[in-house]
Amino acid sequence: MSPIKIVTAGVTDVGRVRDGNEDGFIDQADRLGLVAVADGMGGHRAGEVASATALEALRASVANGQSIRDAIEGANDAVLEKSESDLELHGMGTTLTAGMLGSDGYLVVGHVGDSRAYLARDGALTQITTDHSLVEEMVRDGVLTAEQAEVHPQRSTITRALGIDPRVDVDEYPIELQPGDRILFCSDGLTTMVRPDEIAGILSREPDPKRAAQLLVDAANAAGGEDNITAVIIEAVEVPDDEVAAPAVADDDTSDAPPVKPRGRRGRTLFRVLVWVLPVLIVLAIAFLAVGWYARNTYFVGVNRGRVTVFQGVKGGLLAWDPTVERRTTINADVPPLTQAQLQDVKDGKKFSSRGGADDYVARLRRGIQERTPTPTTIPVPPESTVPPVPAAPPS
Repeated sequence: MSPIKIVTAGVTDVGRVRDGNEDGFIDQADRLGLVAVADGMGGHRAGEVASATALEALRASVANGQSIRDAIEGANDAVLEKSESDLELHGMGTTLTAGMLGSDGYLVVGHVGDSRAYLARDGALTQITTDHSLVEEMVRDGVLTAEQAEVHPQRSTITRALGIDPRVDVDEYPIELQPGDRILFCSDGLTTMVRPDEIAGILSREPDPKRAAQLLVDAANAAGGEDNITAVIIEAVEVPDDEVAAPAVADDDTSDAPPVKPRGRRGRTLFRVLVWVLPVLIVLAIAFLAVGWYARNTYFVGVNRGRVTVFQGVKGGLLAWDPTVERRTTINADVPPLTQAQLQDVKDGKKFSSRGGADDYVARLRRGIQERTPTPTTIPVPPESTVPPVPAAPPS
């Protein structure tokens, strides 16, 4: 595949109801290959401080060479530390959805909260991330439909955020970019106001990323602008050949240079082979190790021997790494006890970035089964009657 570079543009707006803007974003494709959207929450100014703190910590960590997961975990530490150091900021938190481009052409998306990332490809819009929200869990458990979730009074209640606990589970989504792809990062101020088909239309019609981001914000405001609105767009662009390998310019003035003894043909040939082969081998080794690390740091909940099972690895295996069974539960993989949606999730191999996330999901499945299973009614059985024996008649 041809090398990929990304072009980014972002817009944020306070909306038409809120007094301040607690959203923030990063669009540093040129320096770090990094984009991010954060939506803060808390009391007076606390949400704004939380999102700004998280984004600054994220930027610094990525600049120091950290992975997207480690950078987001560091952002969680920074928000929590600031919250605990100032009574007025106590309890603040923020969502964070970020993407970092690797040298392999993959964009790794890290995600905590209910801000979202979408992939727009060939006119179709696909949601990349899964909301960490109460209504999303209810939809997955079959309690609500997607349409009911959109108008549910608790649709803004999130179940995971930065700055709340010392440990945060980060979802990761590697996306292999293709030329022409667009990735949209946005806060829920956009997705609660603008339907996915309208978002897809704007992304496909408007060629300029900055203008497209502004049109998305305008659409949310036109629909009511009930929250802060942020949209950041990544566009994947194929790198021209002349940028991939720019020719070196030699100095023509060699009159004062000392004579150099020419190498033999064999020496020149070996040198050329090493120059071309060694970097390729190094890149392949790094890629192999990276794939192995990813395979062993990913978990999914699937089916094994008819039971819901926690696996370590990637479903179907990845190169030399096959998934291994970590825990086979007693939950039957059928309907019931699972809902149709839950059964489909485990058959597809629901993916998590940590063992804890997979175990939490299994616990939610078990709670849902218990809630849907009626408690058997016990009918009391009266005790056996005890009738005193009749005395024998005296002999006549």
